[in-house]
Amino acid sequence: MSARRDLTDAEAEALLGVYALDACEPDEAAAVEAVLARRPDLAREADRLSRAATWIGAVEATEPPAHLRAAVLAAATARRQGPADPVVDLYLALSERVARAIDDLPADALDVVTPNGLTAHDLVVHMAAQESLLAQNLGVPTIDDLREEEIVARTHELLPRFRAADLSDAVDLWRDSVEANRTWAVANPDRTAVWRGLGLTRDDTLLVRSFEAWIHSDDLRRAAGVASPPPEPRHLSLMSDLAGRILPLALAVAGRTHDGKTARLVLTGEGGGDWLVAMGDGPAAASPDVTVTADVVDWCLLVGDRIDPGELHYVVDGDPELGHDLVASGSALATL
Repeated sequence: MSARRDLTDAEAEALLGVYALDACEPDEAAAVEAVLARRPDLAREADRLSRAATWIGAVEATEPPAHLRAAVLAAATARRQGPADPVVDLYLALSERVARAIDDLPADALDVVTPNGLTAHDLVVHMAAQESLLAQNLGVPTIDDLREEEIVARTHELLPRFRAADLSDAVDLWRDSVEANRTWAVANPDRTAVWRGLGLTRDDTLLVRSFEAWIHSDDLRRAAGVASPPPEPRHLSLMSDLAGRILPLALAVAGRTHDGKTARLVLTGEGGGDWLVAMGDGPAAASPDVTVTADVVDWCLLVGDRIDPGELHYVVDGDPELGHDLVASGSALATL
């Protein structure tokens, strides 16, 4: 037996599926268990996967394909080496964040009202409505008798179906829809999709859904009284880039355009960056009329309508009116 190599948290997480199947080599299993001992969230996930594997084995006691372990290990190795498709990786990572938030939601928190006015229970149904709507738009529907395209109406059509049912039924629809969307995205990297009436690239479609998954997973964690660490920097970087690129449209929707003016947005911290923003007609100029600097996580929470403009800590260098309008437009596209 080889000497045990310590694993990073990400490497251990990538091996959870193999570990749950009891398919790790002894040194791999020991290394995973060392991480689980200090990461109770991963330990809960490992336990959930192990129980699911046991249940599957009990109801379908069939010999697994000979190539199963090799395929799973190859996927885990690829994940350790870095995602070949960072946007799909983001979508899956933030969806898994939702799954963990749902798993951590105690029964007495289901009636807690979340920031968008829905209870925690109904927010899970809302997320199922969102992901199933995207699957419907992509041509891979996950619920046959629902065609409503307006998300609020779609949510309210689903709520009675799941109000008397176990929450797991809504979670199953959400999971099935995430998987359908992921499968479509992997097979169609250069396609466009329609989301909320907008034609978006595949990447931007997944970015929008990932952004909302982050916001809603944190809504559920707050309902459960659980702390919410920010996303990993590599994931936050992709979402902050979306937040910077949508600002011209956000200014237009908010009615705060300024033709011929340019703003520079600087987001500090890991996963941040800076963007030149055309505030109205005309291209962005190399020399901005105003520079707004803020923390990257706070700005993304502003875009997600979880921080009010008046609560955001930011610095303005240049025209204060332009800076005010840029910040005031940040959440104009929030539909959370």
